[in-house]
Amino acid sequence: MDCDGLATHMLSLSFVFLFTILIYIKRPCKHRHGDGSRSQPQHPPSPSPRLPLIGHLHLLSDMPHHTLANLAYQLGPIFHVQLGQVPTIVISSPKLARLVLKTHDHVFANRPQLIAARYLSFGCSDITFSSYGPYWRQARKICVTELLSSKRVGSFQLVREEEMARLLGALRSLSGSEVNMSKIFFGLANDVLCRVAFGKRFITEGSEEGEKSHLMRVLTETQDLLAGFSVGDFFPRWEWVNWVTGFERRLQNNLVSLRGVCDEIIGDHVKKRERRIMGFDADDDSDDLLDVLMRVQQEDLEVPITDDNLKALVLDMFVAGTDTTAATLEWTMTELARNPRVMKKAQEEVRRNAPTSDKLGERHLHELHYLKAVIKETMRLHPPVPLLVPRESMERCVLDGYEIPARTRVLINAYALGRDSELWDRPLEFRPERFKGSDIDVKDQDFRFLPFGGGRRGCPGFAFGLTTVETSLAKLLYHFNWALPPGVKEHDVDLSEIFGLATRKKTPLVLVPTVRQRQEF
Repeated sequence: MDCDGLATHMLSLSFVFLFTILIYIKRPCKHRHGDGSRSQPQHPPSPSPRLPLIGHLHLLSDMPHHTLANLAYQLGPIFHVQLGQVPTIVISSPKLARLVLKTHDHVFANRPQLIAARYLSFGCSDITFSSYGPYWRQARKICVTELLSSKRVGSFQLVREEEMARLLGALRSLSGSEVNMSKIFFGLANDVLCRVAFGKRFITEGSEEGEKSHLMRVLTETQDLLAGFSVGDFFPRWEWVNWVTGFERRLQNNLVSLRGVCDEIIGDHVKKRERRIMGFDADDDSDDLLDVLMRVQQEDLEVPITDDNLKALVLDMFVAGTDTTAATLEWTMTELARNPRVMKKAQEEVRRNAPTSDKLGERHLHELHYLKAVIKETMRLHPPVPLLVPRESMERCVLDGYEIPARTRVLINAYALGRDSELWDRPLEFRPERFKGSDIDVKDQDFRFLPFGGGRRGCPGFAFGLTTVETSLAKLLYHFNWALPPGVKEHDVDLSEIFGLATRKKTPLVLVPTVRQRQEF
């Protein structure tokens, strides 16, 4: 380029630069007026630094709810992070949670299509991850009226009682010994949900302890794959990332196994139905969730349910319920072991309301007010899903003066809500009494306490999950006294976490159960 050309080029760049500055100076101000209002919506604050390509991913730790809670302390109750290619806002206050879950619930009712869910929920056709629309509305209606109604939850009482009797028998044989309660609770939750969903136990009948059935191996792998973050979920436009990491190959292998297991179980249910029609097993009226869905599938529906849809829906009941139930039981017994005063008070209540073991049943649960407060306090400090299942905005929206574009991912940090000193007195202390006489329930209308989410995408299975947790804890506290292993003090109990489908203890909870002597209390 000659000198005249270079001079012309530089002059053009100067004009462009000057024009850009003038545009910036004359741009309407988006800051607050003196009365605190905003003239135009502005974007939420964002942390620094934001790096090329990965955005703010480098700021996340293996405990993202902790990291995001710390960022909320610095930036405020709403802030923006760029997670790879995905714009995301994080909510950490009841006021903003109400706006997302109630006021603008219709805008934020969609789910992002995560790669593991696309594979393992058969094209996101379950209730948790399906896109908002006619199919989801029908699926949720079926879930609420057919699968998880109060009548249906009650109909599975025998399953819960049989699995608890099995567990209590095992613990009696281990009385006075150190027991890995984390393993016990995971097995209990899986066995209950497997029987309720598929009509089968998680462990093969008559197998050696620790031997896994094929069903258990496949479903455990499914849970593991759904639990973690996938790099590809942050770079949805780069599908090759999932192949490079090997994640997609693992998903495909599990999908083949999962489809085979489901087809086998469905085949067994078809044979059972045929035997009933022919007059055999006429007295067997025990329907599991798969039976119910297969019956509903034959009805005249607005959106037909395919076999893959059926598999996705029943798997959703299993996957969504197992880890959360196990985690809640694990954390509740952890806090009781760390707080002997609370343990003693809860035991006294259970034993007072059910003076003999043969009378202790689910009908007593409504009388166990302190035990319910203990469970709520546990879920406040240790929410089973600390970052509620992500939502995605379907259109542009303004939240508290901040502009939220369409297709923005939304995370509500239930962990941060439960530990906010402006919402709770001495929030880091375990004090169930804070819930006694309080109107704060698991479906909290103040949006301070959201263990099961909220709005139209809130967890429809909360009643089933709570019944399992309450029944299990009541029986454990009734039949056994509990202690930490010799030499372990209350303050020695490790509260470190593992982030997954539900946030569980990093180190197993080990306790020593002792069969209760009848003269106690």
